[in-house]
Amino acid sequence: MFEFFQSIFQKLGDAFASAFSWLGNLLASIFNAIKSFFATLFAPIILFFKGLFYVLERCFDIVVLVVQCIFGLFKVIGSVIVGIFHTFSQLMGFSGSTGYYHVPTAYDNGFDAVGNFMAQTGLNSIALIMAAFVWMLAAYAVIRIAGGGR
Repeated sequence: MFEFFQSIFQKLGDAFASAFSWLGNLLASIFNAIKSFFATLFAPIILFFKGLFYVLERCFDIVVLVVQCIFGLFKVIGSVIVGIFHTFSQLMGFSGSTGYYHVPTAYDNGFDAVGNFMAQTGLNSIALIMAAFVWMLAAYAVIRIAGGGR
């Protein structure tokens, strides 16, 4: 008798399990069908917005790169201008004395001899003028490069 009730409850349990399994599969297939329907329906709209956001992202990247390039150009031009002013200020403040250097006596005598010779011939003023022209040519080359000329 016990085996009879066991087999009835076993078959009843199997029937409920298969019914719930069938119902679950039915609901899952309905849900998947609805999901695929809406995914197919809204796919072009989603792709449009993804493309729009991609274009906006690339535009912002380009803007950031342009701003970085402009700041880089200003840094280069500023460095060249500061370098020119430092060079001219050092050239105007150069006295020719070596009092602030500690040079051994043998080298100091040779340097003084060469310095006196250049002062007598006027070569030191020519060197200063040539240095100024080199800086002007460098500034002109930087301006041409920044302006796009070759």
